[in-house]
Amino acid sequence: MLRLPLPRCPASVRYPASSLSASSRCYATREKRRPSRLVLSKTVAATGYPKQSKSSDVPPGGLNRTRANLSPRAIAEREKQLREAEEKRLQRKSKYGEADMGEADEKFGHKKTFKHLKMRQALAEVKRSTRDMMKAKEDLRFDEFGLLPSIVEAVKKDAFPGLEYQLPTAVQKIVIRALLKDGKAVREGHVKDGRQSYLIAAETGSGKTLAYILPLLEELKHDEKEEAIEEKKKKAAEKIVSSDPDLEIPVPYQEDPRIGHPRALILVPTAELVEQVGATLKSLSHTVKFRSALLTRDVSPHILRKKLYHSMVDVVVATPHLLDSMTQETPDTLSKVKHIIVDEADSLFDRSFSATTISLIKRSKNMKRLILCSATIPRSLDAKLREIDPDMKRLVTPNLHVIPRRVQLSVVDVDGEMYRGNRSLACADTLYTLAKEPGEEGFVKRVIVFVNERGTPAELAAYLRTKDIDAFALDRDSSQRSNQELLAMFTGDKVGAEEGLSGRRRMKVLVTTDILSRGIDTKTVKNVILYDVPHSTIDFIHRVGRVGRLGRRGRAFLLVDNRVNKGWVKDLKDSMFMGGPLV
Repeated sequence: MLRLPLPRCPASVRYPASSLSASSRCYATREKRRPSRLVLSKTVAATGYPKQSKSSDVPPGGLNRTRANLSPRAIAEREKQLREAEEKRLQRKSKYGEADMGEADEKFGHKKTFKHLKMRQALAEVKRSTRDMMKAKEDLRFDEFGLLPSIVEAVKKDAFPGLEYQLPTAVQKIVIRALLKDGKAVREGHVKDGRQSYLIAAETGSGKTLAYILPLLEELKHDEKEEAIEEKKKKAAEKIVSSDPDLEIPVPYQEDPRIGHPRALILVPTAELVEQVGATLKSLSHTVKFRSALLTRDVSPHILRKKLYHSMVDVVVATPHLLDSMTQETPDTLSKVKHIIVDEADSLFDRSFSATTISLIKRSKNMKRLILCSATIPRSLDAKLREIDPDMKRLVTPNLHVIPRRVQLSVVDVDGEMYRGNRSLACADTLYTLAKEPGEEGFVKRVIVFVNERGTPAELAAYLRTKDIDAFALDRDSSQRSNQELLAMFTGDKVGAEEGLSGRRRMKVLVTTDILSRGIDTKTVKNVILYDVPHSTIDFIHRVGRVGRLGRRGRAFLLVDNRVNKGWVKDLKDSMFMGGPLV
């Protein structure tokens, strides 16, 4: 059958919908042309924003704009806020001055915050106003404080031999003046005779030991004078004479009440610090004339009892546990103690010493003056002091919790390509670098390495000796005699090196724990290495504080790995660079 094609409908012809049925519609309307997938839409490039004219000065897309696209009202409001901020800044400047803008910034919320230091904060904050209030602006000398002539002579001859002018440090100016003034007020009756308590807080290496020893000796000498007058009156009143001069009633022998009854206690946390404070007292005792006793476990119990109970002693220097064990059975030993000094108070009021220290203070019934001394004020100590005496006077230097800017901190990455996690190798390489550097020519170069664990010093010292480094270990397990010899090597004056020695051959290294970080005066040491990252900012301050003492320069090297919070290390470096407190 022959099939003919259906006729196509012209495109221009339009039929009414009602006149066409579904079966008779135009073939072209049923097969409508579909758009190709490869043809782009004509509106694909449209952005929806009006096109910029070619004459417009505004770059396309808002590039290189110098003024925000704000309404005139918003611009006026922003300019008003800027003017108000500038007026507040000028008001703070006129009120606080340029030097005290830090306190103003802290008050108005503009203080730079160290996030990672805040997260690990263990130190109590001291306001700038409190620091500045204690600034000693006068340039006084020791002979201008009003000290006894014998004490001034002892300072000149024994504390600073060979110096024509002895200038006290900032903490010595503050403390000596305050303690002498209060002591004089009590003696003259201007102030009610009661218990006085003080907190001496100053940076490491600032001379705190001499600051509390000199006022102590001043008070002891005044007490001796008053006791001598009272004793003379007592003997005159008790003199019994019969009517017949040949029949005088003999007075029975009475032991000197000063035997076995010290008048002052100095408590320190370690035996090494007992030796150091005792050496300072002994040097001053030749001129001032007083007796001191050092109680350490390196001597036999017989000698300890002889020192304390069978001789006249004015000042006792000891650790709390040893003194507590010796006076438990004879509580009368502390009956005449009038002055108690707690050195390194942040250690002696922690968990290991707090109960014993407080027990010794409470058993001293006749105590007139309590002095606490520390280079750091932890939060725990701050709370404890408010329990002991809420009215305690705080003698704080402006640079408390501050590492001097003359101390440079360098960070060594243990996990770097050079060491690959070998911390001992990184320590040895740092010592190699120090040995090659110029400095301390003609003298032995001394370096202290601090570790966290008790058993690490001996292992690390043995490793360093295999690398041809003269290293020694000092920890609790070492004998007391060897510890004293090592301390003398690193706390004494500079030691001349033999001719021809250079590099590692003229370098001595001491590996130790925190036993050496508290109060030990290593004024001639210029380099320390922190083998382990300290547990807290408190330990960091004490370890780094072994260098840069009394205005000298020093360097510290911190070994870190990938487990260390790098943000905390960065905050430490930034705060040290800015000269601010590490809180």
